[in-house]
Amino acid sequence: MKAFFTLILLLNISFECFSQNVVYFDFVTHNEETAQWNGTPYYTMNRSRLVSLADYFQTNGITWNMQSDWVYLTNVLTKETPALTSLTNNKNILRWMHEDKSVEMDPHAHESQYIYPDVVYLMDSIGLPESKLIGGTIYNDSNGINIWTNLINGQNGIIFPNKFWQPDYMMGGGTPNHVADLKYYGCWNPQSTISYLTNDTNNHLRHLGVGCEIKIKTTSTVSDIVAQINDVVANIQNGNYPVSGFYLQSIFFEQGDLNNPAFYNMVKQVADSVNLIVNAGLAEWKTLKQAYTIWETTFNAQAFQWECGQLVTGLNENLAVFNNTPYPNPFMDYIKLPELSGNEFYVLSNLQGQLVWSGNNIEVENFSAIQDGIYFLQVTDHKSVTTFKVLKN
Repeated sequence: MKAFFTLILLLNISFECFSQNVVYFDFVTHNEETAQWNGTPYYTMNRSRLVSLADYFQTNGITWNMQSDWVYLTNVLTKETPALTSLTNNKNILRWMHEDKSVEMDPHAHESQYIYPDVVYLMDSIGLPESKLIGGTIYNDSNGINIWTNLINGQNGIIFPNKFWQPDYMMGGGTPNHVADLKYYGCWNPQSTISYLTNDTNNHLRHLGVGCEIKIKTTSTVSDIVAQINDVVANIQNGNYPVSGFYLQSIFFEQGDLNNPAFYNMVKQVADSVNLIVNAGLAEWKTLKQAYTIWETTFNAQAFQWECGQLVTGLNENLAVFNNTPYPNPFMDYIKLPELSGNEFYVLSNLQGQLVWSGNNIEVENFSAIQDGIYFLQVTDHKSVTTFKVLKN
């Protein structure tokens, strides 16, 4: 029986293939129209957090989409002194984050005063490349100067009327007070504010879905956020969502919350947990623009919509599918072991080929005591040997 435990055997058998699909993860932040940025101590403390987190993300291959509103941008223009820029390669904080740390920069506007072309003008003034993304919008507004439909053919600013801006795509799909936001994956061309989910190729402006609502808040816990992330990956890998789908999942947090040391550390811990999933080959880090480009090229710009939580089939049918695969994967504590013939022997080994656990005919097992990481689950049923790669997170 010890032969089952050796690394040599693990290397000589074929691994169970995962779905071709992966989920693309990206951190997204807003800084909003709030007066807190006008305070120099608050701004300076946040700046140091941005520097530290940008360093950490770059070192660990993590992508970040930073979306800024006019209040923060005007403070960047006035508060970036030579003493501060000397800490960031003689560049203001946003130029340094983009040029030196590959953080993606896009506009975000509540449009109470400055509309999107005005915010883009401020970003131009800071020295950032011009974005083509609307970083959030009320998708079902029917009147006013700040409707996304005004931007289909481009729009001039109000504060800076000579600034004309025409975006290519938008993210979000919000509602007032975020009471019924769209939670969709995919990309399509919305027809109108009333028929937003209707694909209309006559409208060049596209909606880039960012999936389930995964927001890190000061009241969140790492385990809660990781559970939501694992659920997304498991749904994609186990066929709950269409295998031909395009899945981009943002992980959102407010930039100002980084001033709280506990929150800052929580963001890093969530990032580390996602990196376990990435290292297991179940996900990739992509900026919004990178993901959008993949949709245009690899997916041939085919319109796709899938709502978070919607299942391909009914619950009973899904349970039947899961019988011959470990589920969920990734998992946190409990995993349902695959049933191939009803007479299985299971061996769980780590990446070094060391035995972690073995057992007979057990359908559900508690692995809460083992460390997070990638494991090989070998299933022998006297007819064949099948190995699954599983992730505890």
